[in-house]
Amino acid sequence: MSEIFHGFELLLLRRFQTNPELWYEWREKILSQLGENGTHLDDLEDLGEMPQCLWYLSVTLHRRQRYLIKLMKEEVERERQGRIPKCGETLLSRYMNSHGFSELYLDSMFKYGDDNRLPRELFQCPNVRLLSLKYNSLDQLPSDVGRMQKLEYLALTNNKLQVRSIPHTLIFCRSLRTLLLDNNLLDALPGFMLQMPSIRTVHRHGNHNYFKSTFMWYHTDVYYRIIPVIGYPTPPIRIKNQTLQFWAAKSIIGCKRDFFTDVSIAPVLKDYIADIYPLFNICHNCNRATLANSFGFKVITFKNPYLGNTCVPFQHWACSIDCAKELEIPARIEQIAAAQELDRQYEEYVEECHRKFQSAHRSRVLSCRSGSPEGSEGQGHMGQPLKMSATVVHSARRGVVPSDATTRGCECVVS
Repeated sequence: MSEIFHGFELLLLRRFQTNPELWYEWREKILSQLGENGTHLDDLEDLGEMPQCLWYLSVTLHRRQRYLIKLMKEEVERERQGRIPKCGETLLSRYMNSHGFSELYLDSMFKYGDDNRLPRELFQCPNVRLLSLKYNSLDQLPSDVGRMQKLEYLALTNNKLQVRSIPHTLIFCRSLRTLLLDNNLLDALPGFMLQMPSIRTVHRHGNHNYFKSTFMWYHTDVYYRIIPVIGYPTPPIRIKNQTLQFWAAKSIIGCKRDFFTDVSIAPVLKDYIADIYPLFNICHNCNRATLANSFGFKVITFKNPYLGNTCVPFQHWACSIDCAKELEIPARIEQIAAAQELDRQYEEYVEECHRKFQSAHRSRVLSCRSGSPEGSEGQGHMGQPLKMSATVVHSARRGVVPSDATTRGCECVVS
């Protein structure tokens, strides 16, 4: 059975981590009100009135009381024994690792204007297969998502994600099969997704300017799909770009190496690389990473077909005009070849339908003619002989039957 982690649990533990006094206060209050067996509260009203701002504590006590009480007891025992937390270990990480959650349903946690940054601990759970982050006004997906090696389903519907908001580290999620990107601010899909063969389903409808960019760039010349870009504003992170650590991290980022699973890289350096990852643009052609505010090129290509869809746009980043051409020109050749193949298949389909149409209606005409008694043309109104109209006879000889004859078998007139 899958263990599910909910958004109200995340909000509660994040609040307790940022406000330790609040954590100690409610821990003491809850543990002092435990029943005789010491595993649950007999009556939640004994805790007194709960502030409205702690609604997620109330929900957790109703739905996950056993988990919360277990965490509180473990923390008391850890403090009693004087155990020092490991590097990077937090209240949230201890809670999540103790239950081995495999599904994270974190929808609608934040409203516009809230601090919607996702903690690193969410992405350090080794068994997560499903992550749902719908309706959270996210404008950036953390680079730590690349840690989730077993992730199969990622839902990012109804956020504010752009192409740059989806980190290149997503390519490290080699088990990912379903990606929901509906109703965001995407002009195209990130180009690195073409290197993710495990993906089977991508939802991309309702994105800002998505169809506009599709039809606009699809019919332009090759050089108009290579767009010079001055650069993007860098996030407000202070960079010490003269340190050896910075240059080592930059080199690892540029070579597109899965540093999360590399045992030769220290955990503290992995965290550092993940933190500075958004500061760089990664060339999709060569192994080079440049600061996001540096000059470069945005390249638009199309994949036809892609996962059963036609005319799917992708956006790449190139560090130079040569790299941009290396990306766009082969993609354009492939696009033209795919379009010609689709035209050929369509023409074959039309010809096959035409042959079936002729064969079916030729059989109907012949059966109509052979249905009359031998030596007789049939009897019509008042005993008059019936004859096929000249139009039907002439059409039958050519293998074509008029539409009115199709509905009635054949057209008969009184001679």
